Amino acid sequence: MKWAEFYLSDIFTNIQRGKRIKTADHITGNIPYVSSSAINNGVDNFIGNSSNVRKFHDCITIANSGSVGKTFFHEYEFIASDHVTSMKTEGMSKYIYEFIAVTSQRIREKYSFNREINEPRIKREKIMLPITSTGQPDWQFMHDFMKSITENLYLQYLQTKTGKA
Repeated sequence: MKWAEFYLSDIFTNIQRGKRIKTADHITGNIPYVSSSAINNGVDNFIGNSSNVRKFHDCITIANSGSVGKTFFHEYEFIASDHVTSMKTEGMSKYIYEFIAVTSQRIREKYSFNREINEPRIKREKIMLPITSTGQPDWQFMHDFMKSITENLYLQYLQTKTGKA
């Protein structure tokens, strides 16, 4: 399998930072609020704010600060803080997003508390992806690879729960 570098801006058609919401302005609710936490898929709270927010779904977020470079896939609707940037391309499967979320974690090494990720830096970032014989990202391989891993994990879980390991 051959791999090549690709700019994040060539992979994702929509790259947008979340919007700042001060903690004091959070309204109790049930919409996940994604910030720069390295745990719980970046979900920091559940809020009910509906105005002056940026909502996303079916995308990856990358932490701009805090746990800089930590990347998660979000299949559900969420509100993004200004500490994360959403990256999305219509029609991309959850398995491809998960693959890219893992491979893009490598850029974490370049950033720190003092050197945060911003939109111009994200657009200049490159990640390695498997390629087809024509040099394009091998979307089918990424999809199949992550789907296989997911199915194997489900199978292991079911075998453990049923005692048929």
